[in-house]
Amino acid sequence: MPDSYPTSWKEPYRQALKESDEQKLTELVQAAEYAIALRLQEFENPADHHKERIEMKLAAADLLVIKTYKLG
Repeated sequence: MPDSYPTSWKEPYRQALKESDEQKLTELVQAAEYAIALRLQEFENPADHHKERIEMKLAAADLLVIKTYKLG
């Protein structure tokens, strides 16, 4: 992912992809989901930051997989 825009959601997302401890993973998934939601609220126009929106959509899908298969 490019780092040309705010990364507040990227760091907990990246950490969640690597985490094996269930408690920490749960916290990171929640933090990443919350950060993604906050970032989406920052966009004034639905067309703003199209590439970042796509990346956040893919990240949200990854987080759902983690919640489903790693956290049950």
